[in-house]
Amino acid sequence: MLSVFIVVSSAEHYSVNNICLPKYLHLEEREMLRQKTSQLALLLLLSLLTYAFNIQSASASGTIYIRANGSIDPPTAPIQRNVDVYTFTNDITGSIIVEKDNIVVDGACHTLQGTGSETGIDLSGRTNVTIQNAEIKTFDSAIYLSSSSHITILGTTISDSSDGIWISDSSSNSISQNNITANVLEGIYILVSSDNSISGNNIIANIFDGIYLYSSSNNIISMNNIENNGYGISPYYSSDNRIFHNNFINNTSQVNPNTPTDVWDDGYPSGGNYWSDYTGVDEKSGPNQNLPGSDGIGDTPYGIDENNQDRYPLMKTHNIGIQNVTTSKTVVGQGYKVGINAKITNYGANSETFNITVYVNTTSISTQTLTLRSISSTTVAFTWNTSGFAKGNYTINAYIEPVSGEIDTMDNAFTNGWVIVAMIGDIAGPLGNVPDGKVDMRDIAKVARRFGADLWHPLWDSNCDTTGSIIGVPDNKIDMRDIAIVAKQFGKTDP
Repeated sequence: MLSVFIVVSSAEHYSVNNICLPKYLHLEEREMLRQKTSQLALLLLLSLLTYAFNIQSASASGTIYIRANGSIDPPTAPIQRNVDVYTFTNDITGSIIVEKDNIVVDGACHTLQGTGSETGIDLSGRTNVTIQNAEIKTFDSAIYLSSSSHITILGTTISDSSDGIWISDSSSNSISQNNITANVLEGIYILVSSDNSISGNNIIANIFDGIYLYSSSNNIISMNNIENNGYGISPYYSSDNRIFHNNFINNTSQVNPNTPTDVWDDGYPSGGNYWSDYTGVDEKSGPNQNLPGSDGIGDTPYGIDENNQDRYPLMKTHNIGIQNVTTSKTVVGQGYKVGINAKITNYGANSETFNITVYVNTTSISTQTLTLRSISSTTVAFTWNTSGFAKGNYTINAYIEPVSGEIDTMDNAFTNGWVIVAMIGDIAGPLGNVPDGKVDMRDIAKVARRFGADLWHPLWDSNCDTTGSIIGVPDNKIDMRDIAIVAKQFGKTDP
């Protein structure tokens, strides 16, 4: 069916918190306005209706039920069932009421649209239901949970409704990786609910609240972009909710608290949230922010009210940096391998996926793609096979491509000294660890003196670990294999 609507605005309005909304028209008023509609509009409507009767419907309308027995009612609805997975095959105008547990409803990138007064997907009393990959818009509540548990809402766009997601008297639900935007009241409304996870969502441009909690506790709200809402988050009569690693950006008011005590950070060094109106500096580090050196965390808390503060506000939303680059040895035999480790830190408030490349002088030897969560570090291992490289000194460089939104890129590059590629067995000379172009008693004596040492031995010297069971690959111990390699080269001079 092709639906055609004539929208008439009324001069009468009511105000809610200084935001004007059109007054609902009574049936009598609608009838009077209909009678006054011009003949031209009527002719247009009739022509459109005539056209509609001559084309095939592009979407279904009305209320669709997924019954407790698994059937779809009506059976002509554009939803295909495959065991416990229900997939949209077309756009739908109307509502869906789910009466069955333990299923997946996959929108397959189709749209579920209402008229503004009904519920989009009703999950009342349901458990273990997943809603994913849909666009849901123009409802009273786009998705409604009441006495529901283990519900997952994933990868869905929810917009232009009164409330995006309504969660009432429900627990152990997951709302993640959704776009929840431009709703009239709240993006997410949480009422008398606990132990829910709200993570990784874009909660943007909702007129009243991005997230509203009322009499709710022990919910985890993390890694969300909460931006350009009336209030970013409003916890009322709620406590012990953990709110961290979110970006609070340019909300009219970042927080509207009326709550005993919630937890606004994840401790040190994990950190709290990014606040676009935070004016502190980052010159210190440590749990008390009194140690030298910056750490990506503000030196002073972000105050919320007399009962609440973010003790460790994050300074940046997107910031990846290389802290250090180390090599497993400073001298390596030509054709043998050397390990390179890069320590990387995500100082920002977002999980980031990025590329890191290691260079020898200007030659790229390897690129890795990795994902690193907010305020965390990792060490990435590379291996440089020196086959094909001429003997000589090489500078080791690492570089991270800037992530989207990253401004401070000074620490995206790091240079670590040098590595000498030398003749095999030439690991020492008159200047100590600098090869001298020949394999002689200095080299044999150096390895023999460290015979039996491993990584934890005080005499350990990685340059003496020339090989393991695989020729040219060190094995983190100095043994007869290493002495044999040097002895075999004894007396040779680099041409």
